[in-house]
Amino acid sequence: MAKARRSSSRSGKKSRGFLWLIVGLLLGVALSWVAQHYYYRDSKPFAGFANLFSSSKKPADSEEKKPEAERPPKPKLDFYTILPEFETVLPEPKGGKKTARAESPEAGVNYILQAGSFGNHEDADRLKAKLALSGLEAKIEKVVIDGKGAYYRVRLGPYASVEALDSASARLTQLGINALRLKVKKTAG
Repeated sequence: MAKARRSSSRSGKKSRGFLWLIVGLLLGVALSWVAQHYYYRDSKPFAGFANLFSSSKKPADSEEKKPEAERPPKPKLDFYTILPEFETVLPEPKGGKKTARAESPEAGVNYILQAGSFGNHEDADRLKAKLALSGLEAKIEKVVIDGKGAYYRVRLGPYASVEALDSASARLTQLGINALRLKVKKTAG
C-alpha cells in the first residue's frame, strides 16, 4: 500500500509541472500579443505578427515614408562658429622657437590657462588650493551647460602675452597638470 501512495504523488507532481509549462506558454503568448498590439496600434490588426516574421519590413519604414514637409527641421548647432568668437584653444608651444606672432601680441586678446574642469566645487577648490601652495593664483569659474549641469573651471590668468602664458604653463607642467591654453577676446567693461 505504501507503493500505491508514492506513485500517485509522483504523477501529481508531473501533472503540476506540465500545468506550469502550459501556463507559462500562455502567459508568454499573451504578453507578446499585448506588446505587438501596443507597438502597432496605428496599423491594421495582426500587422505586427505579419511583420514579426518578415525581415524586409521594419517599423521605421513608416517614418521614412514621411514627406520632407512633415519631418521636423534638424537643429542648427552654431557651436563651432560661436566659440571662436570668444575663446580659441592654442596649440602647445614648440620647444625654444620664438615665432613672429609672439613678438607682436594681438590687440584685444588675453591668454588664459584652464587647469581643470570639475563637476563639483570641492574638487575645483582642492586644485585651486594646490596651485596657491605652489605660488600660482587661480580662479574658479562656474559654467552651466544645458542638460549636463554645472561645471567649475579652474583658470589662471589673464596673461597679456604668449611668453607669460608659456612660463605659467611650464610651472603647471612641473606640478603634473596639463593645462588647456586659451586665447580669449577682451570684453568691454
